[in-house]
Amino acid sequence: MSAPELNITPTAKMKGARLMNPFKGMLRLWCFDVGSLSFLGTGLLGMVLGCITALQGKSDSVELLFCMGIVSSSAAVAWQLIRLMASECAQLIPHYRRHIYIQSAVVLTSVFGIGVLICLALGSMSSLSTLVLALVMSFAFIYLCLLSTQWFYASFLLFVLVPFISLITAYISLWLSAIALVVLGALIVRTCRALPWRAEARTVYLNGLEMGWFWLPNLQSMRILSRFERYLHPTNFFIGPMLTILLLLIPAVCLVLGVLSHQFHQNFPVLLLLAQFSVISCALVHWSRVQRSRSTETLLLMPGFDGRKGLIAAFCRGQQRLLNVVVGIMLACSLLLGWLSGDLNMPLVGHLVLSTYWACALTLGFGCMCRRVLHVTLTMMVVAGHSLWVSISLASLRDGGNLGDWFIWDMLLMILGSIVLFWGKKTLWKGDVISG
Repeated sequence: MSAPELNITPTAKMKGARLMNPFKGMLRLWCFDVGSLSFLGTGLLGMVLGCITALQGKSDSVELLFCMGIVSSSAAVAWQLIRLMASECAQLIPHYRRHIYIQSAVVLTSVFGIGVLICLALGSMSSLSTLVLALVMSFAFIYLCLLSTQWFYASFLLFVLVPFISLITAYISLWLSAIALVVLGALIVRTCRALPWRAEARTVYLNGLEMGWFWLPNLQSMRILSRFERYLHPTNFFIGPMLTILLLLIPAVCLVLGVLSHQFHQNFPVLLLLAQFSVISCALVHWSRVQRSRSTETLLLMPGFDGRKGLIAAFCRGQQRLLNVVVGIMLACSLLLGWLSGDLNMPLVGHLVLSTYWACALTLGFGCMCRRVLHVTLTMMVVAGHSLWVSISLASLRDGGNLGDWFIWDMLLMILGSIVLFWGKKTLWKGDVISG
């Protein structure tokens, strides 16, 4: 090889490295990772539904769905950064970290940009303030996860705040949100320039895959909780005591929020939150079952089950008990909050209870059919559809409509949910465990 070729080749390589496509492998990194796909899929669904509702002129639902899209996308970005910190070879792969940063920026910019364009097309400046504040909260969450990966366990709190973002914008100006956005963006960029490898990031990554990104304290030693867990067994075998604590914590938090809403004369969508997290809790049952599928044989060997058929029958009985508990919690909280506000609307209570029943039944029924985590992730479409269903019905009620037609559809969807739940029993563990 001649001398001129020796001088030119390194320069050509450096130019080729600088011109390397930063989006190469993005599909594999973002859509073949279970954690990233779960959040990214939910965000994409929120954006699609937001565009559909925008065409229908429902500005309230548009804000909620676009905020959900921004928050979900930011959770996917935080997940990618945690996986980056958990990977020991991340610093050894050329341009790997740089590509993740560029891809993350493009994801957030695209989701936020679409939301802003839709708001400008609708001529709603108040919606623009809401989207900016949602992005500020998302940046704050990402920055906290960069400081300590343990903060990712609090990702569900980010989703809890989504319905309240439009109310918070009444107290925070757009300029203040913009300044906070710039400051948090600068802090994130500064932290990512020297992002270290962290052993705890791997722990968060693995726990997130198994537990569905929820972390709760262990209160298993309480006798009454142990009895309640036996009542739900074996449905809660894979998810463990987390299901029991969720069923206690979610209504307690909603009742507290309801009391605060009444005291401060704010119209917080407390019952909508309760219904949403009830459906998510049902989805987590099968998420953990699929993630811990190797434990199925251990469950089958436990006394009290007459082979595979007996195990499936007991699991489905537990699902029905869980469904009854969730519906009972929804009914009790609706009656209590209605009595507290002095405006007990029985048709509204019936609509919320019936819609919660069919949404949870569909989630549990489709969950029984799932064999892979990707399949369970698709059941989140039921969560989004149920959220849109309740939001539109409440908006119709505020505009002077009645719930008669909604009741008819609720009854039809209840029948569909019962059919899916029954069909799920026929497909549960089909071919996964030994017949007997």
